[in-house]
Amino acid sequence: MTAPKLRDWWTIPVAVVIIALICTGAWMLTQGLSEEQNTAEEGPSAEQSPAAGEADVRLEEPPSEAEVEDMNIEALDGDFRVPSVGLDTGLETMSEVNGAINPPGLRNGYIVRNHGSPDHPERGTTYVAIHSVQGADLPGNKLIDVEAGEPTVETGESITLQDHDYTVTDAYTVPKSDISGDDRVWADEPGRLVILTCLQRASGRSVDNVIIEATAD
Repeated sequence: MTAPKLRDWWTIPVAVVIIALICTGAWMLTQGLSEEQNTAEEGPSAEQSPAAGEADVRLEEPPSEAEVEDMNIEALDGDFRVPSVGLDTGLETMSEVNGAINPPGLRNGYIVRNHGSPDHPERGTTYVAIHSVQGADLPGNKLIDVEAGEPTVETGESITLQDHDYTVTDAYTVPKSDISGDDRVWADEPGRLVILTCLQRASGRSVDNVIIEATAD
């Protein structure tokens, strides 16, 4: 199985942007910017719409309609929770497309179908991708400490994914240039969970991915 490339995210002067492990790009548009700048992001998930009064965060390089169709996005029952950092969000499932994991939404976690063993978590690794955002407050941001340049989740903490409970065994960063070939990340092992997002910086492009590993209780 070939590991996917993880697209990059970058920052724009008036705005601040995202990245994800996944990593494409996103704009954080404050309310009241021009209509031209405020072009709506298209995608299959209602979870992309920001709450009233919240900055509007949009993908800078959203997947095309054809790519989204090939991802075959489906909503999943159950939640994705990391209580120690206050992450509590919904789940969808998607397929890697064209060698990249680039979820169309910014607020849910995405279980990746074509890596590991997501349909039988007891048999292999389950991969969950979630976007983090530079300068915004989305669920994925709760997993990263921008100032410290490291994950916020620590060994021994709990994660719930649907009806499965896990205990964190490791949390670390990997340079984006290395992640596709990192056997440690893509090892398929029974009862293993891997969460991927991007480590934001105060400014400039993200250069590292955050990897959180856990094992089933």
